[in-house]
Amino acid sequence: MGDLGLGREFHTWHQFSTFIDDWCEKHKVLFIVASLKPLISLRQNPLHHQPSLAEILRFRFVRLICKHSGTYVGQSTVQRNRLSEKIDCPASITLRLGPKKDRLVVIEANLEHNHRLSELEFALHFKRHQLRASLGLPIRITNSISKRFLAPELIWNLEDYSKAKDKGMCELLAILDGLFKADPSAKVKLVFQEDVAILNSIFLATSRMRELVQRFPTRLFLERAACLNSDFELYTVLCQDANGRGREVAYCLARQGLPDLLIFIVASLVQSAPDIKLQVKVVTVGAGVMGLGAVEEVLPCARVQICRLQVLEALYRKACELAVPKEDQIRNLLLNLANADSPRVYSQYLSDLEDVAPLSFLQYFLERWHPHKGMWVECWAFEKNQECPFLDHLSTHRRKLLTSLSPPMALAACVQGLLGLQALHVETSTLNVAPVVELYQAVCLPDSADLVAEELDLVPHAHYELKDTPDGYLLEGSTCSFLVSQDLATCSCSIYMAHQLPCRHIFAARLWVGEPLFDPSLLPRSPYGRQNSTGQEECC
Repeated sequence: MGDLGLGREFHTWHQFSTFIDDWCEKHKVLFIVASLKPLISLRQNPLHHQPSLAEILRFRFVRLICKHSGTYVGQSTVQRNRLSEKIDCPASITLRLGPKKDRLVVIEANLEHNHRLSELEFALHFKRHQLRASLGLPIRITNSISKRFLAPELIWNLEDYSKAKDKGMCELLAILDGLFKADPSAKVKLVFQEDVAILNSIFLATSRMRELVQRFPTRLFLERAACLNSDFELYTVLCQDANGRGREVAYCLARQGLPDLLIFIVASLVQSAPDIKLQVKVVTVGAGVMGLGAVEEVLPCARVQICRLQVLEALYRKACELAVPKEDQIRNLLLNLANADSPRVYSQYLSDLEDVAPLSFLQYFLERWHPHKGMWVECWAFEKNQECPFLDHLSTHRRKLLTSLSPPMALAACVQGLLGLQALHVETSTLNVAPVVELYQAVCLPDSADLVAEELDLVPHAHYELKDTPDGYLLEGSTCSFLVSQDLATCSCSIYMAHQLPCRHIFAARLWVGEPLFDPSLLPRSPYGRQNSTGQEECC
């Protein structure tokens, strides 16, 4: 076993844990952690070199011993003395922070074992990524909390276990603690790998997100929105509000390659807002999302759709990758397949594709996309001859993410950034007021239309803290506050009081809850009952 010797250096804890996993799997041995000393102690001030390395190296001293050290026996053949007492296996590996304080160095490598490990025992007990686990959290607790939403009071217990042992987990728990203090109705799941305290995923839905999905449950959109770091990806679930805007209703930060991720996200969303179970009619997902068949088990009234343009892009990439002959002809056939207006037309174009496509590409199409034709071909669409807003919603959401996420990032920073996006000023900053202004101009007299336009123009620049109170929506600015009624029709500000026309505060509150920005009922009726050129009664 000469590939792990004295003096071997590791520049990151991830590098060492990956190496030791590969090495143990190759040589069929089991090591466990005997002792650890964190790089930064909570009882000491950090040294000048440590803050930037705390997440990278994690520890300044690590000692691993064979699983058969101590009293553990398992199914292996072990050495015993004359009194039949087990002789501890001497195999061990020790690392210490190097002289340059920027890497871990192997200072001890006793690699000879005094026993033979059975193949069955290795298969049962070897688990990758164990050294990346949250070493402060007991297995019994991580197994338990993975099956349900976190209780706010449990966060404190988890923080106590993690202190001085897992800085990253401590930071994540502190942010979740702050979330629950500000929003006790938020729903959060921390899912750990079973029997190993390795965090696999985080599901997160604030109370506002839950309110949005309960108000607008009909159409949901789910896609991988960002790659957060080398291990984790962000998946986002969006709904579509009354203004046609995509609104975040759930986040899932998941380790790459997790099985059954889609069903976990959908099931968690339904658990967080049970009333939507029978109200969701269609779930549109990206072309890379797997496990589509299980969605209808959780949402029995819903259809699953795959974004058609993403399917075509995937097919075009595959054709290019395989360097298929007659690529232009095949691309045209694929486009016709996707837009087929009847099953018969789809079958005709499929027959044409079979005649010209090489076997390798045809096999890919028949195995990957043909079985799901009902989810992406026009004739089986949820709404025929309608433009799907999936890509527009996703593009807007990703632009939002760019303002708060700068991958690669630690999970704690990612969660903090995502929570920061759930603010009124973030929502108003992306508003295009021009279409709404045109609608009001069509039904208002010029003076009223100009005043409404002025108020709408101010909405994207508004910076208010919005609070939902029993009396209505309280918008707090730096110098004054305004109260918008619960029905989102009146406001305490002087603009509304003087003109009885919708003001910036009403528009901001309606945008926040997803109600239509254009609503003729917000306008006073003209005392003369005049009609405009469209036949609608003009307002004052």
